[in-house]
Amino acid sequence: MIFSHIFFSTLISFLSFLCVNAHKEYHLIDGKSAIIIDDEAECIGHTWSEGSVYERHLIQKFYNLLPREEPFVAFDIGAQTGCFSLMAKFFPNSQWYAFEPIVEAATVLKKNLELNVIDNVHVENVALSDISGTAYLAMPDKGNWGLSTIGSNPLRFAAQSQREVPCIDLDSFVELHGIKKVHFMKLDTEGAELLILRGAKNMLLRDHPVIVMEYNETNMKQCGINKTDVDAFLIEMGYQWKLISSEDILCTPIC
Repeated sequence: MIFSHIFFSTLISFLSFLCVNAHKEYHLIDGKSAIIIDDEAECIGHTWSEGSVYERHLIQKFYNLLPREEPFVAFDIGAQTGCFSLMAKFFPNSQWYAFEPIVEAATVLKKNLELNVIDNVHVENVALSDISGTAYLAMPDKGNWGLSTIGSNPLRFAAQSQREVPCIDLDSFVELHGIKKVHFMKLDTEGAELLILRGAKNMLLRDHPVIVMEYNETNMKQCGINKTDVDAFLIEMGYQWKLISSEDILCTPIC
């Protein structure tokens, strides 16, 4: 009886260890070592699935834009569990700010960073917009959290819940943290991209970072935005752009 008790106690402890330390490896960038992902990341959205990374081609294109040796600052807006921010592992001289309003996703992102011993990514559990205060995030089921939007008219899912989240504009964030220059930005926020850009107007005029941005008309309509609004703002800020996927654009400064 004593032996059985010890055996089962040891087995339970071992299984608990496996659950706590469960993780998988994914190849994020061509020719680079694999990254380690906490198992919970596979349950949030569709980013990680059986060894495949969603929109890996777009991640690779963003990676190719980044300088190999020079230091830079990058903003990952709509970071989820980190498929873009985790490439900071390959750029030790860079500083990254990962913005993710869903606390569960931000928590898993932090775990993924710890698993990969990445210390140059600052995780910000906030939404971004053209104002500071609070925003309301319409959310589908957990498996589709990547579709969550601060838009008041969700078009790609039937909202199962609405969550109040802290919100800040990027100009205020940059000033608050004393960020001298932003070099690169990735935006994927289910239609709120123009709101975020409007809230970053001073920084955009100052720094003209290279931007990879979702450009999906259906998502824009969720936030009451038309594609012509986005185009006009980019022109005003001194950008030119081109499609680099069916619904993503690369924006580069004209000057």
